[in-house]
Amino acid sequence: MSKNHLLIDGDILIYKIATASEEATHWGDGFWTLHADAKTCIGNIENVLKTLQHNLDAETFTIALTDEKNFRKDVLPSYKSNRLGRRKPLTLPALREYLLEKYKAVIYKGLEADDVLGILATTPNKSKQVIVSIDKDFRQIPSFISSNGQDIINISPEQADYWFMVQTLAGDNVDGYTGLPTCGVKTALKILGDNIKLPIAELWEKVVTAYKKKGFSEKEVLQQARVAKILRHGEYNEKTGEVKLWKM
Repeated sequence: MSKNHLLIDGDILIYKIATASEEATHWGDGFWTLHADAKTCIGNIENVLKTLQHNLDAETFTIALTDEKNFRKDVLPSYKSNRLGRRKPLTLPALREYLLEKYKAVIYKGLEADDVLGILATTPNKSKQVIVSIDKDFRQIPSFISSNGQDIINISPEQADYWFMVQTLAGDNVDGYTGLPTCGVKTALKILGDNIKLPIAELWEKVVTAYKKKGFSEKEVLQQARVAKILRHGEYNEKTGEVKLWKM
């Protein structure tokens, strides 16, 4: 039996390690400094990668990183604007460069790492590909996923489309898009009902109806859906960098 091929969210991998490595030192008289050792971080990266390969029965892996530009900002200019001005971990640039140099981390023009992984996971391939990320957004990708680095679940196309509609309703405060105001995941599940096998057209009708009740137009709903959606195979042209925006 062939080994799994891992599709690793490089953004989360290095952000967690870079953040955890920072240490504050008080030199006296109220003078503090913050420091981190990139070499230690790199050692931690290697340990995580080896552990993932062992736990998930994999010999090979691909690491994805986010591009400097983001097509979602053209769809919704306020997307991730809540992150502006936040300090990034000290070693993050060095760790990103390490993944690019040693592992040829994959970056697609204008896309986030999530999209790269979504595209790769849904591209026909003989090997069993497993997305490795704690990001719940990947539940909208019909693929194998490991959120804890130990267990693998299989998301069906019906489950993936259902969760895409959940995300369109619930939004994501971390990513800076609101979804339907005051609608969290629990409310979204109530709106959509418990039949995950409903055609996406019927789920979409429920989503649009919920938005319209609060005074939003279908154009505004579509805007939220387009930033919520993680791209799949066939929705991006790697040569031109063109994104096929979602529409019902």
